[in-house]
Amino acid sequence: MDFSIESVSCRTGYWEESSFYYQKRHTIPKTEEDSVIRDAGYGPKLVREYNELNILRFIKNEGPISRAELAKRYKISKAAVSEITAHLLEQNYIHEIGMGDSTSVGGRKPILLEFNPEAGYAIGVEIKRNHAVIAISNLNARIHKKETIQFPKGRQLNRVLPEIFRIIESFQKKGWAKTSRPIGIGVAIPGLINYNTGSIQETDSLTGWKGFPLRREFENRFGIETIIENDVKTMSLGECRFGNGKNADNIIYLWIGDGLSAGIIINGELYRGVSASSGEIGYYELGYFITNTDSFKYLFNGQKNFSEILSFDSLLQAGKKYLNNACPRINGDVGTIIRCAEEGNNVAREILKEYADLVGIICINLINTINPELILISGHERIMPNKLLLGFIKEKIKADVLRTPTKAVKVKSAVLGENAGVMGAVGLVLEDLFYKERLNIHKYRNIFRKK
Repeated sequence: MDFSIESVSCRTGYWEESSFYYQKRHTIPKTEEDSVIRDAGYGPKLVREYNELNILRFIKNEGPISRAELAKRYKISKAAVSEITAHLLEQNYIHEIGMGDSTSVGGRKPILLEFNPEAGYAIGVEIKRNHAVIAISNLNARIHKKETIQFPKGRQLNRVLPEIFRIIESFQKKGWAKTSRPIGIGVAIPGLINYNTGSIQETDSLTGWKGFPLRREFENRFGIETIIENDVKTMSLGECRFGNGKNADNIIYLWIGDGLSAGIIINGELYRGVSASSGEIGYYELGYFITNTDSFKYLFNGQKNFSEILSFDSLLQAGKKYLNNACPRINGDVGTIIRCAEEGNNVAREILKEYADLVGIICINLINTINPELILISGHERIMPNKLLLGFIKEKIKADVLRTPTKAVKVKSAVLGENAGVMGAVGLVLEDLFYKERLNIHKYRNIFRKK
């Protein structure tokens, strides 16, 4: 049987077939990667492509940099570096930007090379129950243009997709995108994803979308790779790559809004789980974690799970019931409860403290189970980021019995806010080209060598 090599890892000699993974069990010291790949039986073409993509990544992350410095730091010959960089210059993925400094012994000043992020573009799409956000970015994930479309809850897919397609096509026809390469489309959507078919397995948010071959529709329309992912998992990737999680490898991204969910990053990569249902913590039943509901006299009124008691509606009902006299400005805005608490209203502070304690209970169990280095808390702008709420959450976590993992973890607010989903969708496209340790040579062949 003839298998094509899809991707090669920097460390494990790993390649991915179209339908399964096969691992060659090599441990590759960074100084010997090239030779081990040769010894493993890979041909010269693959080695050249492997080195080319690694050099491009190196220039992207470390540039501006000279050819001599590339050869020295990447540990391949100057001739190989010259050949690779000549091809990258021809393809417009790098630029020569001028002269660097001479060495201590003098000689000619080296020409510096810099990554060209405008050589390609990624499309990011975030679809929610009543709106969609569409953006186009360069290869550094810098958003050039973004549009939002609103639609009623329950709007059928065949009325939403044409609007999304129209906006994407308008992006492609304008400005620098006309002469750049399309790298791919990332789509963030609420629900459990079937990654084989690129469709939604289960969703509580989008009526009539279950089972629809979303990936196929995008790829048939635009002819470029499309990646479909759960919305909160996508947000966690966005925050990990471009937000407050850039310097951490093991992260829990906690999203609080109409419900409760988590994205999990382990060793720098998104963790999905066997059935793609990792992070569905909103379904945790209160009875397993809370023995005395009297501790939550403001928020608890018979809810079954954490998603219900931490919902906007739960917080709003508590505010209306207990704060109407002292804080009459509520009128459907949970942000007013937080403002009342910040202004010193004791009942508002108690409501917020109960809310924070519930979030803290979730965090404690995730810390003790997964042992992350960082928890990022996000949600609707009316709730997060908020220093008072975050402070209450940290207090609850510090009171945990198991002190060692609790002391090791940092708890912060996420910073991307409403852009987390669309930034993560862009990140889905750029992930295995520029961020994953495993190099996707197949994708590189299909995209970077086309013009």
